[in-house]
Amino acid sequence: MLFPANRGRQSWRLEDIPFDAIDTASVRDDEFLFLMLASASFVEILAETYSGNLIEHYQGNAEVTDWLRDFWQKEETQHGRALKAYVQTVWPEFDWEGTHQAFRIEYSALCTVEHLEPQRALELVARCVVETGTSTFYRALHDYAREPVLRQLIDNLKMDEVSHYSHFRRYFNAYNAIERHGIFAVIATIWRRVREVRGEDAYIAFKHVYGGRHPNQTFLEADWRRHNRLMKRLAHRHYPYLMAVRMLIKPIPMVESVKRILQWPLVGLVRLLT
Repeated sequence: MLFPANRGRQSWRLEDIPFDAIDTASVRDDEFLFLMLASASFVEILAETYSGNLIEHYQGNAEVTDWLRDFWQKEETQHGRALKAYVQTVWPEFDWEGTHQAFRIEYSALCTVEHLEPQRALELVARCVVETGTSTFYRALHDYAREPVLRQLIDNLKMDEVSHYSHFRRYFNAYNAIERHGIFAVIATIWRRVREVRGEDAYIAFKHVYGGRHPNQTFLEADWRRHNRLMKRLAHRHYPYLMAVRMLIKPIPMVESVKRILQWPLVGLVRLLT
């Protein structure tokens, strides 16, 4: 089985982000931005937990496991550290460490090998879905944000996530040349992973971040629903629907002309669903 050569690169360093130049006053009162950044930092910084499962899943393929260990894991962790630093600079009263500890306990229970797709090619499709989610999330957040340091930081994260997507898709193509999963198997995997991302990761992170932000309040499902309504309103203005659809359908083994025909109807469907 032939795999593309690693093209990992250290595109930016945490030390290069000028956190001392943040225009704190322009973002400090933005509750939505706080919830988004803190939630993302909680998940991203746990890369060592879920990357360990992937490394185990692909044991025997040094090309994949070396990239996961030496590039993907380190870049994901750096994302979490950078977002954490931004949150702590702008909202120093937020108990990031204490709140994250409670999140880690609940979230880690989901990070097991059993939660991976049993077929290696299909797990790489699932990874493409995750990277699509993070890439488009950061693209939307970059469009929403106005604070210069934050925009620089988010642009770095988005570029990393797009690169990760490209790696996972190339590895999928190589594995699927052997496993030969068809259109319906790939679409079913994409759908399952989209539902899991929406139903677990975001909710758990939000619940703990919101609780840490409002320690004297009891977290209610109504808080999550209200947040989702705001996200939906903002998504119609900032979310890159076409980018998301193109990335999601890219791994599906069908001719490119059909994908081009389907992409705009799918954009309309995604807008309705989100």
